[in-house]
Amino acid sequence: MKFAVIGHPVGHSLSPAMHEASFRAIGFAGSYGAVDVAPEELPAAMKRFVAEGYRGINCTIPHKEAVMPLMDTLDASAVKCGAVNTVRIEADGRMTGFNTDCFGFALSLEEACPSFQWQGAALMLGAGGAARAVAVACLEKGCTSLTIANRTRAKAEALADALRVHYDTPIAAIGLDELQAADFSLIINTTAIGLKAEDASALPATYFKAGQVVCDIIPVKRETATLAVARQAGAIGVGGLGMLIHQGAEAFRIWTGQEPDVAAMTAAIS
Repeated sequence: MKFAVIGHPVGHSLSPAMHEASFRAIGFAGSYGAVDVAPEELPAAMKRFVAEGYRGINCTIPHKEAVMPLMDTLDASAVKCGAVNTVRIEADGRMTGFNTDCFGFALSLEEACPSFQWQGAALMLGAGGAARAVAVACLEKGCTSLTIANRTRAKAEALADALRVHYDTPIAAIGLDELQAADFSLIINTTAIGLKAEDASALPATYFKAGQVVCDIIPVKRETATLAVARQAGAIGVGGLGMLIHQGAEAFRIWTGQEPDVAAMTAAIS
């Protein structure tokens, strides 16, 4: 069985190593690759995957929202999150879109911080496909308020409006240039800031404090500048590898109905 992650760019992805390690560990006859797909090539690429017999696709930046109209069916997880990161391709070629990012984010945070209490004010940087899933996780878990700060305020407002349809929790939308330090118990960076090793912190040190939990969902082995600055301020830092592992494990279950080797996945990218 063939699987792949698609993005633009996608060469940095750790997903192939992670899934291949699990395949070997459980004796699963499958292959998993990384395919760079430019935005304008997405519709043709999805048709090609069906024609070539792929059974599952993971979507990363910038395809999580753009792939939605190409699906034959959307799972409730994708509808609520407004984004698709996992595509299951049936034997007849029909495609169903799922979102496992919400599950992966919540589980990774709870594993990293077993004593963390979701009931508090959350700040989320970014309003893209991954941000939608993170926001849903925060609201489902009981955050008392959510502030969405995005470079383009209109996009933050659009996401907030979409979330308010499902949740009564207070949700604010602001531009990054309007953001001020406040008493947030949880800060999550869902932007691409940190993907490059030379990227600075997504926020200045004044935004972080002792006891606060700061998550950066960038799936890289190194510590991002955001987490380094947050830890220096006394905050608890949570990297993006846990979210990557758990969303990938859930995707494998959706594709195959089998249980992956999460320990092997973790060892392969840690």
